[in-house]
Amino acid sequence: MLVRQIKHEELGFAAECARAEGWCGETEQVFRTFFELDPEGCSIAEVDGSPVGLCVAVSYGMCGFLGELIVLKEFRGRGLGRKLMEHGMRYLRNKGCISICLDGDEPATALYEKLGFEHFCKSLRFVGSIEGRESSRVRSMTRDDLQEIAAIDLEAFGADRLRYLVRRFELFPQLCKTIALGNRAAGYIMAQPGIGVTSVGPWVMTVSAESSEELLESIASAAGDSWLRIGVLESNASAVTLLRSIGNLEETTPSFRMIFGQKTRVGISSQLYAIGSAAKG
Repeated sequence: MLVRQIKHEELGFAAECARAEGWCGETEQVFRTFFELDPEGCSIAEVDGSPVGLCVAVSYGMCGFLGELIVLKEFRGRGLGRKLMEHGMRYLRNKGCISICLDGDEPATALYEKLGFEHFCKSLRFVGSIEGRESSRVRSMTRDDLQEIAAIDLEAFGADRLRYLVRRFELFPQLCKTIALGNRAAGYIMAQPGIGVTSVGPWVMTVSAESSEELLESIASAAGDSWLRIGVLESNASAVTLLRSIGNLEETTPSFRMIFGQKTRVGISSQLYAIGSAAKG
């Protein structure tokens, strides 16, 4: 068994693995973005020359995230998942990360605990159809907004995600919105199309902004008939209360936010109304 960097021609394999797991938000474009922005963080497990599993590591300097861990069903139980995780953790530590986070499905949490991860809170998932509505305070994001949006995101998230925000805007500008408070941005929301759903996030509100679903309703309008898929940490009480108050959203089986190493504030602010993804925080 060999763990190595993924190749460009294997991105389709990664997307097929995600589809087999029923992960509607992880398209080939998602994996291509990871590969384009940090190919060394994208790993493949290989047996007898064929890919059988994958994992993605994302570094934000002092903090990193692990996600997209999949091993083909017929190869499970051989320690491949652990090898992929250890490879990703080693990569992140070599990049200077003192804290590593992940969102783990319950069946996998025992593995993560053995690797030294500790539970922080549930990572909730909501899916459903929301009535789209436009607001005079919400407008489409422009390229000129990206630096201000990145500053808002840095304050809320606790680490620099500019490269991912820029890439999301370049790919899906129609699904990027900002909301105004006077002549300044009070928050933003981004989304991307998946398989039968539109995955919402990141979604960030500034400290001075009121809790509002105007951004979400605007994204619903832009997404058309597509259902929305939203992830949020249970520790963010205001965001959870808002999402649970929307009648057409169904709360599905949660994951668990887990942390290895030093505890940091990265990714756990009450300003974060939706995570970007399990692998990006």
